[in-house]
Amino acid sequence: MDVLGTAGLVTVPVLAGWSALRIWLRDGSRVRDYAAAVFWSGVAIGLGLTDGPGWLLPAGCTTAAATVAAHLLVVATAVLRKPLVTVDPAEFRRRLLEACAAPSAPEAFLAGVGPDGTITVWGLEAAGIPRHRHRPGPGCATCYLEGIVGELADNGAETVAAYRALLRRRANQLFVLRRTTIGHRWTAQLRQVQGFKTPFEYSPCPEHRL
Repeated sequence: MDVLGTAGLVTVPVLAGWSALRIWLRDGSRVRDYAAAVFWSGVAIGLGLTDGPGWLLPAGCTTAAATVAAHLLVVATAVLRKPLVTVDPAEFRRRLLEACAAPSAPEAFLAGVGPDGTITVWGLEAAGIPRHRHRPGPGCATCYLEGIVGELADNGAETVAAYRALLRRRANQLFVLRRTTIGHRWTAQLRQVQGFKTPFEYSPCPEHRL
């Protein structure tokens, strides 16, 4: 077999392995990742069982097994994750702002939009806002959270502008809201997401659609 033909055969399991790896590394892998992993694994297995070199068969079986394992991991992660709760946008906004205006409000809390398009808030559990994945209706969750930050924080506008600039570079961020010691005013800053950093890709608004 010539060098070009050998390179072509080597490409098949490489593509299968890369597609399987994307499933492992992404939060909520897309259908095309699964389709590519299954397709190229099947090609490798098919060639290994027919006229291709024997090493293609174990290579294809390995990437196929990795794809199945990754799928099971994604399913298990979804089951074990915090519950998804659909909330009324106006009511959830009211509850959040009231919790921040109360004398017993915490010194700081975090909020962010996950790669599945839901909002999670950390630090307001005592005010009755749990760490659920909140889906505030069919609108853009990112716009919704930006609006809350803009209303609550004195520097909300510039923080939202910096947030949008980072999202365009596919760098998801969390909003950190802190109360000042004097005047108890809220200020905002950004914190890099730990773990899966991919922003929500399918926003219903053009501003945040990646």
